[in-house]
Amino acid sequence: MPSILTIPEIIEVSKVSVGLSFNYTSTKAYFGGTVIKPIPPVQVAIIASALEWGYEGGQAAQPLRNEGNYLWWMLSKFGLQAQSAVIGGGGGSVVPTPSNNTLPNQLDWKVSDTASGIAPLADQEGAVTLDGTGGMPDLRGFNINFARGGVWQNTTPLGDGSTYYYWNKVTGLFQLLGGLPAQGAAQLGELMRISPDLLSTGTTTNNINEPVTIFLDADGTYTLPNGYFIWKIRIKPTSADTVKIGTTLGGDDVMFDKLLTANVYGSNGTTVDVDADGADQLIYFTGFTTSAEIDLYILPL
Repeated sequence: MPSILTIPEIIEVSKVSVGLSFNYTSTKAYFGGTVIKPIPPVQVAIIASALEWGYEGGQAAQPLRNEGNYLWWMLSKFGLQAQSAVIGGGGGSVVPTPSNNTLPNQLDWKVSDTASGIAPLADQEGAVTLDGTGGMPDLRGFNINFARGGVWQNTTPLGDGSTYYYWNKVTGLFQLLGGLPAQGAAQLGELMRISPDLLSTGTTTNNINEPVTIFLDADGTYTLPNGYFIWKIRIKPTSADTVKIGTTLGGDDVMFDKLLTANVYGSNGTTVDVDADGADQLIYFTGFTTSAEIDLYILPL
């Protein structure tokens, strides 16, 4: 028998559901086809915000449960999809790993002006989806080791300005990260290597929504790869700064000026719906006077 979601789980699932519902209705409106009539995403977001406000404010358990059950009903099929993405309760995302203990070929290349299945990143590119589409290899279900210039890279920064990378073995998103000016992007003539690691035989189940974590020393940017959308941003600054987020330099279309509490995540950040459909989208963070750690929760469109 399936377990009943907790109130915090319903809140988080509903935030993802808003983006899924919005993308569904937008796609159907553009391309046509049979359309179900979901509860408007804006209405879902309002109820989810009210539920979160009540939960954080200490509202009584029974009214919270009633509101949570109502919100869950509003989510319809998008709630199940979001549940699978966020907590795996809907069965999770299962990526098969070869049962004969074989590994995909190692990718070893010199960065040029063009990308290919054996050289997946070209000059100035910072992300690629390695899921078997677009001529790229399918490395989903595997861990990977990544080296550039003969130096093995980390998935978290060392704090010395060096580059690092993000790998989601469910979606296949591989992204280079780092500081200015290149922000980790591949450079012409650079030597790169991706070496897959076999996880296990059988299948591997993982949370699709592991955040991309970036670290800023001051104002900075993040490049959202084409084909993905951000549904939540969490921020942990080292000082109490008033920060805004936008899709243009100094813009606030993602988050208006907001005073953030130092050294905690808490309620810092925002629920958003920013997508990169057709091209990468640059996200600007403005207002930091010192360093900050930022989690970006992204999903494929």
